[in-house]
Amino acid sequence: MDIINKLETPILRVILPLLALFIFYLSIFWLPTINFFNIENSTILSIEKSKEILNLSQIYLEQKKYPEALKLTLELNQAYPNNHIYLDQLATIYQNLNDYQKQAEVLEKFLQVAPLPSVACPQLQEAYRRQGKIDKMIDSCQRCLALEPRNGDLIFYLGRAYELAKNYEKAKEIYQKGALLDPKYLDQFVGLARVSFFQNNLIEAENLVNEVLEKNPDFVDALLLMGMIQNRKKKTDLAKEYLQKGVQITPRYLDFYLELAAIAEEENNKTLAINYYDQALKIDPNNQVAQNKKSLLTGEKKLD
Repeated sequence: MDIINKLETPILRVILPLLALFIFYLSIFWLPTINFFNIENSTILSIEKSKEILNLSQIYLEQKKYPEALKLTLELNQAYPNNHIYLDQLATIYQNLNDYQKQAEVLEKFLQVAPLPSVACPQLQEAYRRQGKIDKMIDSCQRCLALEPRNGDLIFYLGRAYELAKNYEKAKEIYQKGALLDPKYLDQFVGLARVSFFQNNLIEAENLVNEVLEKNPDFVDALLLMGMIQNRKKKTDLAKEYLQKGVQITPRYLDFYLELAAIAEEENNKTLAINYYDQALKIDPNNQVAQNKKSLLTGEKKLD
């Protein structure tokens, strides 16, 4: 008797649906408790459980409880490794934990899977900069710019990367491209001025910065650079005016304190220099320039 003929038997037509119903309920109430693959912790999370974990992790993040937020976000990431929302949050946590290597690794993954990958570009290039990996910074900026060739921010980041690599001619080329694309993007002009400053062309640098400050007198990067230019020209009082104005506008801009501390050292004002380095270290406790300079002034052991 073949299978079709078996199904024609009345008793089987009753038993088979009941058997199917039994198997269905068995799968709901019993099978989930069995670990067929001998995995103690399954990485599969339900949508409801994922939302619950995400909400709690975001609360921890808002409360700056980063280790707690990290543990929960890693759980989400392990369950859904290609979810760009979890990757973004994971990168933010690593950034707050000053683990820039992990942050960069996560953002590289984000670039591969996110529907709008370029949103990670500012953080990615900064993560490489924080590690001192300027070659990787340049590479990430180039890849990001390829995604959006006319994005002014991405052009600026690439110019900045070349500037940090001391490839000033290439930096100048990129900044000029950004300035031509958007003449209102003042960062590009400050970048050009910095290149001129580092090439010891103080007249050109000062002219460019003056043009920026005429358009925006409170542009802090221009104020910082003008302070540096005036200090290089031995006009320390004028330099301090620009730098102190910048501190008033943006009190947590670390570079202003480093420049003011350097001027204080030049003026043999040891107490004031230490105070400025302390201010810098409040902003970034791991800043090695401030650590080393302060150590020399206080007679402490110099840090590597």
